[in-house]
Amino acid sequence: MKGNRRMILAVGLLVLAGASLAGAEFGGRPGYAGSDACRRCHPEVYAQWRLTPHARMLVDAKRDPTAVLASDFNEDIPFQKDQITYSVGSHWVQKYLTRIKGVLYVLPKYWNIPARKWEPYSIWNWMEQPYNVYCDGCHTVGFDPATKSFFEPGVGCEACHGPGQKHVKSGGRLKEIVNPSKLTEDRAMMICMACHTDGMDKGSETFPFPVGYIPGKDINDYFTEFFMPKPKSKSWYWGSMDFYERRRMWYFFQSKFYSTVRACEVCGFDRGATQHVERFMTRSEYCGTCHKKRYERFFEHSGHRPENTECTDCHIPKMARPGRAYSIHDHKFDFSQPRPPCAACHDPKEIAGKTLCTYEPAGYHLSPVKYPREMTVYEACLFCHKNKTQSWARQVTPELVDRFIVE
Repeated sequence: MKGNRRMILAVGLLVLAGASLAGAEFGGRPGYAGSDACRRCHPEVYAQWRLTPHARMLVDAKRDPTAVLASDFNEDIPFQKDQITYSVGSHWVQKYLTRIKGVLYVLPKYWNIPARKWEPYSIWNWMEQPYNVYCDGCHTVGFDPATKSFFEPGVGCEACHGPGQKHVKSGGRLKEIVNPSKLTEDRAMMICMACHTDGMDKGSETFPFPVGYIPGKDINDYFTEFFMPKPKSKSWYWGSMDFYERRRMWYFFQSKFYSTVRACEVCGFDRGATQHVERFMTRSEYCGTCHKKRYERFFEHSGHRPENTECTDCHIPKMARPGRAYSIHDHKFDFSQPRPPCAACHDPKEIAGKTLCTYEPAGYHLSPVKYPREMTVYEACLFCHKNKTQSWARQVTPELVDRFIVE
């Protein structure tokens, strides 16, 4: 206990040493407008984005009182809530940053959101990887390697659509902004690959992300050959070190989105140090990592038993109350699809005469969610209860309708 208290004091003194410094991280590369500028013309999409884990990847704890989810700052925690500059993440675990002499660092303890408890974390090397160098490129918008500053915290609109200043100043001219849906499949996929595959920037090989990459460009011009494969990941690794191998890496990581132990390849983990045995969650469990209160009271919320019904039976891909749209932008992504062709990961000679194209060998573990169209709450009921009527659905669901809207 004495040693732990000495460490708490040491961390506290370091944090206080940088407490008076201004937010040196703001600045970034030119050409960006910020997500707030997008809201003026795209309020509905902006409102959807604001609720996603991307939007809350990096939140200013000094400006947003809801940023810090941790609730237990006892004497064994080597920092206090008022020493936190930013919170990192809102989905699985939440890490905390402090600013020391103008540099951001991840503090040596993090909060397991579903379990509502602190996770063990090494306190001896926490200052060896400054956040500005190792993480800002994927957790912010408009990172500038020269100043190690960014334009906007979090994964904002321009992370996927590119710098939008010209688009805003031109009154919304379409040619001044990137629409991923208009790109070729490979170029659109590269936007995700920029943060969800490995590599170093080609300019200096200092940063573990493609510095200067803009959506729509060729990621190969910004990213080096990726790191050697992690244990048990050789299903995608051939050794060709080309874009197709990077695409296989993306398929591999995508297949792990429902895994209980999937880790960020830079920091080593992102779902808690206490998770050692890999298993794949149900969709309802995955939803429950954010919507913990609803998942814990599944029957009260939905009127169904969790062994018989999943959250996605009612909530995928978009559900609308009568007269009011309901959509969470990020929830439209279904990680069980698209299933890649066998040859994307397997040598054609290996698959000749064999049946490998099933979801389990591909690593997706869940079959696709099937739905006819965007549905109202009542239509979602009738999609399964085919022998019932609209009148019946209205009678059994009114007390549940308002509960479908995210808190």
